[in-house]
Amino acid sequence: MELGINSTPSVQPNEVENLIQEGCVLVDVRENDEWTSGHHVNAIHIPMGEIMENMNSFHQNEKYIFVCRSGSRSARVTNYMISQDIEAYNMSGGMKELRNFTKKIYDSEGNPGQII
Repeated sequence: MELGINSTPSVQPNEVENLIQEGCVLVDVRENDEWTSGHHVNAIHIPMGEIMENMNSFHQNEKYIFVCRSGSRSARVTNYMISQDIEAYNMSGGMKELRNFTKKIYDSEGNPGQII
């Protein structure tokens, strides 16, 4: 884990599988069509526009990794979560990079997924 652009705490895509095994929660903040097309099998889906209304889903005793397509939207969510005293990290490079480090990306029907 390191500081990314604008001092946003970030993780590298090659670290994600180990961090999930250690108990970090992967949160995909992309839109529904992006999620349906392809997402990490262990991620939960809360679109960026629904984060505020789902704040009760986040707990201060857990660590969260936020991901979007390229890392921009998830960086904004990460910074917001930190301002709310939630331990949060942005995934550098987003799903576009993560797909190079895992085979656990599927569409909503369980088929190999695509990142759109």
